[in-house]
Amino acid sequence: MKKYISIILSCAAVFFAASCQKVPVCNQGQGYLSLGELRLSVDEEVETKAVAAGGNYIISVKNASGDEVLHKTYSEVISSGDKISLPAGEYTLEARSAENVPVAAFEQPVYGTSKAFAIEAGQTTTVGELVCTLLQCKVTVAYSDEFLATVTGAGSTKVSVTSGYPLEYALNADASYDQSAGYFAVSGSTMEVVFSGNIDGKSVKQTKVFSGIAAKQWRQVRFVLKKNEQGNATFDIEIQDLISDAPINNDLSAAEDVIGDDPDAPKGDGGITLVPDYEAGCDAEITDLTNILIVPVETRDMSIKFKATVPGGVKKFTVNIASTNNAFVNAVAAADATNLDLINPTEANAIIFTVVPFPHGSELLGQTSIDFDLSAAQDAIIAYPGVHTFTMKITDQNGCSKEIPVVMTVE
Repeated sequence: MKKYISIILSCAAVFFAASCQKVPVCNQGQGYLSLGELRLSVDEEVETKAVAAGGNYIISVKNASGDEVLHKTYSEVISSGDKISLPAGEYTLEARSAENVPVAAFEQPVYGTSKAFAIEAGQTTTVGELVCTLLQCKVTVAYSDEFLATVTGAGSTKVSVTSGYPLEYALNADASYDQSAGYFAVSGSTMEVVFSGNIDGKSVKQTKVFSGIAAKQWRQVRFVLKKNEQGNATFDIEIQDLISDAPINNDLSAAEDVIGDDPDAPKGDGGITLVPDYEAGCDAEITDLTNILIVPVETRDMSIKFKATVPGGVKKFTVNIASTNNAFVNAVAAADATNLDLINPTEANAIIFTVVPFPHGSELLGQTSIDFDLSAAQDAIIAYPGVHTFTMKITDQNGCSKEIPVVMTVE
């Protein structure tokens, strides 16, 4: 399974060296980088379904010496749309979702990419399509039911890609365990996994080394129970480059997968829909959720109502909020609402609910139908000219998911 962030910088190329036009002498050593109409999107699931990203992504430009000549957030770039004057030469544009990549951290994915380009004197250079991918190796740890049945005390699995910087996945005495995703900066090509715990009343430990580690991978470590040909149990992980610790009297093996498409992943979107919803006879209907025009109150007679239908019952419901208006992006970020979890909102999110009245709270869990009435949001949004995208991401109890954008435009 791969995660992708797609950054699309679509600009019309402008050429100043036309046959009937001469480049002024003062510009012979300068050219321009046009970021044009940049649209940033992020994909946080297995399928490649890009959704609008927040405004905190970093756009950086460095010259051939590695000196940074531009450092702006995505929201700053899209709000200004400026051309940047640069000396002629070779440059690299970098895009990433965070300033730095942590050596090892739980639930902190960082995405990025880079592209080399050249600035020519008197001309404007544009940057084509960029696709940001995971800059780290993602690692999860799981245990089979048969394995968990042998657990008689607390333990853990420690994973490290950079020596001295492990992440510890807890295995509890009640056989529950940490299912967090760890993200590791890739400094080499190996990953060490150290298991220690209490199995069938015995204290056990085993170390394995996984090879072929690289960025853009999801490495799944699974512990399962097995027996050898003689019927005896030994502690073994069937991975190349085994580093053996003292054998014990249990046959435990860990299988490690490099995941592309998961054959067991749910297929389809589970019939999830998000459609306009009005009572019969309503004169102010919207028919396209991706094209809602917000007009001044004096000429407004419109309700913004829609219904989410989730046949499999809601398990997760998030809203990613993006905008072409920098002030709106900053206001949303101040409310900690760029990526809004409707089921588990934070205290800071309370502000956003007074402006955009999304239904929220744990009562959404398991619901098969949720009504939205965002009519009141018009009064606040009208103050922010631009295109405001609310991407609804819904996952049902079966693991099926769907992303649906709701777009409001203030001219």
